[in-house]
Amino acid sequence: MRPCDGETLSGDAALVSSAQEGVLVAVIDALGHGAEAHQLSIRLSEALSSWLVAEPSPSPPSALGILHESARGTRGAVATVAWLNTRTLEGSVAGIGNVRCRLFGMITRSIDFGDGVLGHRMRSPRSFSLALRPADVILLFSDGVAGRFRRDDYPSLALDPAPAIAFNIVQRFSKGTDDASCAVIRCRW
Repeated sequence: MRPCDGETLSGDAALVSSAQEGVLVAVIDALGHGAEAHQLSIRLSEALSSWLVAEPSPSPPSALGILHESARGTRGAVATVAWLNTRTLEGSVAGIGNVRCRLFGMITRSIDFGDGVLGHRMRSPRSFSLALRPADVILLFSDGVAGRFRRDDYPSLALDPAPAIAFNIVQRFSKGTDDASCAVIRCRW
């Protein structure tokens, strides 16, 4: 994550949490910038973490519902959430607003999500299935990252560890005019 130019705090947050037989990954982008947006993104991350502790079978649409309720009465946010069963390497992703998901592997796939703002107006989130193969990489990122980069723009994407990929995506493709964040799931099998 990095804040937009001129700010010291980011309104984006990323959450990676092991739960049950899998991992839940989320990118939350509070509307606006600065301290107030930062506080909201932290608050929403904490709400999602608390929900995850008690949730026997987390799903991205349910997680977005928790974020929507937690964001009521605030400036609002957008988010993308992915769940992956670490045993079967199958899962799903859903999002609200101008956040994105990209899959790089045997198949390259971009997923854009419907309009909406958590806490204000949210349609029922549509869930997209994921099935990973060895060396596949899933990127979840905020609109502060230019989403049209190609695999050729990052040749070592399939080789780098997940933290390095997230760092490099933000460093190479972020827009200075917005907070930027990226979370990565990388299959090592």
